[in-house]
Amino acid sequence: MRSLCILLLGAGAAAAHPVSFQEAWQLMLGGTESVQNFEIYHSYTSKTAFGFHAMRFEDEGDDDYYTGLQHNWLLKRWNLPEAQANVYLGLGAGMAKQDGDSAAPAGLGFFRADYETRRIYTAFESKLIGSEDVSRGVTSLSFGVAPYKAEFEQLNTWIILQLEHVSGMEDDLDVIPKLRFFKGPYFVELGCSLDGEPLLNFMIHF
Repeated sequence: MRSLCILLLGAGAAAAHPVSFQEAWQLMLGGTESVQNFEIYHSYTSKTAFGFHAMRFEDEGDDDYYTGLQHNWLLKRWNLPEAQANVYLGLGAGMAKQDGDSAAPAGLGFFRADYETRRIYTAFESKLIGSEDVSRGVTSLSFGVAPYKAEFEQLNTWIILQLEHVSGMEDDLDVIPKLRFFKGPYFVELGCSLDGEPLLNFMIHF
């Protein structure tokens, strides 16, 4: 059952599964040219995690930055015979700034819901950051299929289409086809938007 859960967690891990197994650490970093993300969390129970989150948003003028501490909750998990569904909430507090300005107190809100089998993956995620001078949001909807079933120790492959909106960016909606690979605790995601912007994500559990 643990292996099945890890497999299902791995399917959705790129979009930042914010809680892992009890006493596990997870490091996630990556993004696109427009948005970069760094997160590290310690799951001190199977339903709660605490850690550090940093983001950079590219702008036509000055870039925006956020750094802060974050607490995540697994609000609900449905473990089905061949599937899993999860609902997560995260709240953060830190500092945000634009290039050339002083940092100001900022808050972060995060919501994620997903449903995964070993062949199908769907997820909705929304992240909002606000301060006196910075207001940013990232909302995405993802659909994925696995061309084959693989065990936890084998190479797992997913083909995913992600629709993403980043508030404050020039384009209203990005369409990002991508490939997701994971084997054991390691995870890599490679993609490119239809506008030609590359995407790279990496994650490890330890």
